Amino acid sequence: MKINVKRTILALVAAFPLLAVNAETLTWQRYNLSFEVPDGGYVTYKTTTAYELQWHDLTFSIRLFDKSGADDNFLKYNLRKSASGYNMYDTQLHKSKIDGFKGFNLTGTLPDGSRACLTNVTSKKSNLLVQIEINYFLGDEARVDAILKSLTEGKPKATKEKKEKKDKQKVQKKGAKPKPIKPGKVADDTPTPLYEI
Repeated sequence: MKINVKRTILALVAAFPLLAVNAETLTWQRYNLSFEVPDGGYVTYKTTTAYELQWHDLTFSIRLFDKSGADDNFLKYNLRKSASGYNMYDTQLHKSKIDGFKGFNLTGTLPDGSRACLTNVTSKKSNLLVQIEINYFLGDEARVDAILKSLTEGKPKATKEKKEKKDKQKVQKKGAKPKPIKPGKVADDTPTPLYEI
């Protein structure tokens, strides 16, 4: 059986943009944190400071802490300690590129062959330390980067909808011709749903 490599690569490239389209935005209103994750996951754990989602090929967990005393050395130490606890190997530590946050990402391989990305970042706006763990398969690095870069703090940007002008009620004068009733307008755009955590 021959495999047409060019056709397979083109099919994979064509399917890649669909991953970004099938995302949902979650908002943790208590902390004004928003992030995008793939559509269709189910919640495995939920408390006031922790939230976990799982798909068939990806797991995502986020935990929140007070950042008091959390300097760069503490963030690095915490990541290395977590990686050691998971028996990760081939680890790489690098600065995080999440806007509005500063900290580090540690990526590596788990004993079962899957990959993991551990992230510790502190907010530049508030007193939050955000710890994210993503377990994924080799080749899903772009999805992981998209999830991490989608993390934002502050109220999510809402689309501005134009207010419809209400017709003022006019009193018809005696003997005047009746005016036809105008049909109502239906908004074409529907706002992107935000899911409260």
